[in-house]
Amino acid sequence: MRFLLLLTILLPMPIVMQDKFEDQLRIIPFYTGDKTLDEALRNKRSLKILWLEILFNDLIPWEDHLYIAEIKTAHEKASLWYHNFKTMVDWSVRRKPLIGPKGKIDYREYRKFLEVLNFVSG
Repeated sequence: MRFLLLLTILLPMPIVMQDKFEDQLRIIPFYTGDKTLDEALRNKRSLKILWLEILFNDLIPWEDHLYIAEIKTAHEKASLWYHNFKTMVDWSVRRKPLIGPKGKIDYREYRKFLEVLNFVSG
């Protein structure tokens, strides 16, 4: 019994924060049906658009959860897109600035970006 208690204390639990953000996901529920961040982190389709959720949704304090590898990767990608399309993103969703790396983006995902931009703007 003590071992299980110690194990639950020592192991990082990336799912601890999920339930309180259930109603704050804006994009993923409409594209994949996942209602919680916990579900999204377990779904490959949701992971592919997690960067768009981070880019267009600042209701969740993403920076506080960068210890989760999937969120960290998606946050870096969202930051790249934010810095390349800052004016467009700020105008459409009026989010606080995304802090992170600047660099080149993969334009093969431009259509996906525009689709979600249209979705959140409408």
